[in-house]
Amino acid sequence: MNKFIYIFLIFMISQKNFAEKRLFSNQNEQFLEDKIIKYDFEEKIVLLEKNGKVPLNKFSDKDQAYILQWNQKNGFESTMRFKMEIQRERWSQIKKEQSKTPVFVDIYRLPHLNTLTHNITYLNDYESYTSIDLEAVGFKLKLRNQNFFPIENITVESKIISEKQKYIISDSIFEIKNDLFSDVTTIRKIHSRKESISVIIPLEEINCYSASAILSEHKIDRSNISIDNIETSITGLSDLENHYRKRSDKLIGVWFRVGIQSPNGDFFWRNVSVPEKLCKELKWDEI
Repeated sequence: MNKFIYIFLIFMISQKNFAEKRLFSNQNEQFLEDKIIKYDFEEKIVLLEKNGKVPLNKFSDKDQAYILQWNQKNGFESTMRFKMEIQRERWSQIKKEQSKTPVFVDIYRLPHLNTLTHNITYLNDYESYTSIDLEAVGFKLKLRNQNFFPIENITVESKIISEKQKYIISDSIFEIKNDLFSDVTTIRKIHSRKESISVIIPLEEINCYSASAILSEHKIDRSNISIDNIETSITGLSDLENHYRKRSDKLIGVWFRVGIQSPNGDFFWRNVSVPEKLCKELKWDEI
């Protein structure tokens, strides 16, 4: 029982600290300075720290708008009364397999020329195998309003972050001296999405969706190609038995931020991400 009372007192203190002291006015332009403790949406009664219960219609139009917005922000800020939950979704998945006819490239140098010349011969008796998997990954954000009043004019923004791999050199059956087939470069891709929700009524649940990240896994296997009795003096010609490539994109995570306008006119944001540390370790404007 004592533990319950302690938690209740902490809750009440936090509610008082949330409210800012403000100079309120009534319809007759009389002023009083006080803090909002609570607003009863059904009874339309404002509970002030010093002046107790005051009907909403006693305040000026400007202060009425402030009180209603204060109440919305208070309800939106509560993780118990306004719930946000991320779920992973897969928009689509495609698997493409294709056989390609390999080629043998005969490289030679003409007298008095520094440029290499090559002839291409298609090797129809051999096969090269390529497999590409594509997956469009996105996330769903569930918003649920468990307040006794609606939450209006909500903005939902999201960023989905992935790492894309790209081969440094072109697809070729031979490699030049300074290039390796295992070399890939990684670039970061960010897809953003923004939408507005006019209102979420009490006990209503709404789903919002992020943009999608297209992830690919690309495999090329030429290990089954073999050519006998090849001799060349050109350095850097590839070893056909080692022609296997694989590149795979990686999903870093998704970050949703949901905001409403605060009573003072600026935006108040709540953040949620997968993984959770994403929104705690980074800044929204820096990614």
